[in-house]
Amino acid sequence: MPQPLHAALVDYLAQRDADRANAIEEVLTALTDRERALVRNAAVMGYVRGRMHPQDEPHPKDTVVLVEVIDACLAHPDLYPAINAVVELAATEGDR
Repeated sequence: MPQPLHAALVDYLAQRDADRANAIEEVLTALTDRERALVRNAAVMGYVRGRMHPQDEPHPKDTVVLVEVIDACLAHPDLYPAINAVVELAATEGDR
């Protein structure tokens, strides 16, 4: 039967979890709404694409993952509006 963790270690781990949560909140708070939406869209799609990757195959390099994620986001504009807004913004600016 496993031994319970020492109370000091449990307290330390809880404090580290709280510190990480605060650091994450600081980063998210510092982002603009647009930046936060872009990060969210890319992170969610990256997670989805990663879950779809075959277990027995090596994971592709960063650039390949980036291209795959953006391609998948563009294929689902209703689910990833922030990524698609970049394309729409570029098209609008091109009309000037």
